[in-house]
Amino acid sequence: MGSLAALVKEFEAGRCVAASARALRDVFVRHTDRITRRYPDAYFELGVRSTDAVESLADRTFTVCATVSKGRFPFSGRVPFRAFVEEDFDDPPIRYHAFYARLSIARELLRDDYAFNLRRDPALRWREELHRRVGTALAERCVEVDGERGGHKRWRHRAAGPAMVRDLDSVRDHLAREAPGAALKDLVTRALDLAGRPLSHSALTNLLGDALGGPPGDLRQEEAVETSLPDAMTVRQAVLGAWEALGEHERALVLALARGDSYDDLIAAVPAFRDRSAVSRAVRACGERFVGRIVEDLGEDPTGGAATPRRVLELVAEVVVPMLAKGA
Repeated sequence: MGSLAALVKEFEAGRCVAASARALRDVFVRHTDRITRRYPDAYFELGVRSTDAVESLADRTFTVCATVSKGRFPFSGRVPFRAFVEEDFDDPPIRYHAFYARLSIARELLRDDYAFNLRRDPALRWREELHRRVGTALAERCVEVDGERGGHKRWRHRAAGPAMVRDLDSVRDHLAREAPGAALKDLVTRALDLAGRPLSHSALTNLLGDALGGPPGDLRQEEAVETSLPDAMTVRQAVLGAWEALGEHERALVLALARGDSYDDLIAAVPAFRDRSAVSRAVRACGERFVGRIVEDLGEDPTGGAATPRRVLELVAEVVVPMLAKGA
């Protein structure tokens, strides 16, 4: 297996054969899994961290790196893969900007998923507000302590002396009995006193959320906003079915659009496309074929009839590029 930098160069040069395409996607899945292990369910599609959710995030990260121009450093208006090649990045900086930096491509998508889940889930909004209020109480009454691993911060009650260490299940039971009528700030310091050791902000939020029994009943029963989009897996299966029905030149057209090639580049590379009119006709035909297949499988047009053929193929490419790497 080649290095990540070598695999990216092969992909960007259009020489990514089956084995290297699969290897490149495997790298994306592996690093995506690693950076998301500490993230709660709320940061993932459909609000659950699962193997499918991690692979979906890896595929979307792959697609952004392969097709989306980014304005910020180090991309400067370039597609990430292209920027990595032009800057001659080795594996560590590629991994940093794709996965591990606070503003990495993968973490940007995680934050987008969290913002979407927050908008549609009232119980999650309640938990977010609880997290904020716990943070206020910690800043007012507690002392920050460096964590043993990775610099993660923990907190102890400023006024606390020596105490017996209790397991968190016992702390939760105590808090549940004391929670009715108690002020949240008092519950925060009480939780630290009962635990007998420093705890992280997130651990305290989880303890208090469970002790309080979740959001009020009227909020808990409020229906989340439902999306009208078809099931993602069904769409992917429909797209892949349409892809398999395409001819060699049509597949070259979709992949060229995914790479951001111009019509002139495509005409030079594929003899069947003699001029821009031929390319435009092929784009229209491919777009109609994909929409037709998806309508056949789902019973509805996912674009609402509003998308242009080129936009349809760009959306198709977002599904096809990582799936080809997965199945290669």
